[in-house]
Amino acid sequence: MENKIVHHTNIKMIPLDIVRGIKDTWNHTKGDADYSVTELLQPPKVRALKILHKEEISEDYSDSIAAFIGTAVHQTIENANKIHDDCKTEERMEVSLKIDGKSFLISGTVDHYSITDNILSDYKTTNAYAVNYDKPDWTHQLNIYRWMYSKLYKDNPIPDARIIAILKDWSKGRATNSNTYPPSPVMIKPIENWSQDEIQDFIVERIKLHEEAIKEPQKFICSDEEIWLSPKGIATRCEQWCNVNSFCQQYKEREND
Repeated sequence: MENKIVHHTNIKMIPLDIVRGIKDTWNHTKGDADYSVTELLQPPKVRALKILHKEEISEDYSDSIAAFIGTAVHQTIENANKIHDDCKTEERMEVSLKIDGKSFLISGTVDHYSITDNILSDYKTTNAYAVNYDKPDWTHQLNIYRWMYSKLYKDNPIPDARIIAILKDWSKGRATNSNTYPPSPVMIKPIENWSQDEIQDFIVERIKLHEEAIKEPQKFICSDEEIWLSPKGIATRCEQWCNVNSFCQQYKEREND
């Protein structure tokens, strides 16, 4: 089940040529897969509500700018590296996993695989301070890619993984005057390697949660991490970035408190 947005607005008056560019980046699809890796990592309630209310959801083009910039960076790096034989770029992987007698097809796309070093890399266009904190989703995503790679290339050693963070707002001045600010606009963050059993158990758990959520989405409660709860108690993700909050009972109850 795809959960792509059907209706779009242009409240911020994004120029037409930019809107066309944004739309051009929407050609990615999970194909026949039941879940993409990105979907697996979404809060189960959010994914379920997106599917169930697909025809009712509207999103402004301005909300796609960050993803648009990220896609442009990915495409530039891919074009520069795909002609070289020491790596693979944007490799699409599909792996089937049987759970309780039912098969689920999982899809994912690895940004870069170094044949020379046996390392999977994922590019993130993000803010400078983001690399100072652990991001569980990054660890989960890259370990799922490692698991998928091990299933498809059984004769090869299981690769290591890393995030290559491209910092959009990096400042040379801040880097010069701070011991905690990232010293470079491109930072490498190695990812902790999980065992294959740990990864598969995590995937099975995520699929079971999503399968249950599509039946009873309101039964699920998004965690403080999932709603990006601020120190002041503001559910940042819900208020600013969730396009299904109008269908979410948890959000409505928070508003009424």
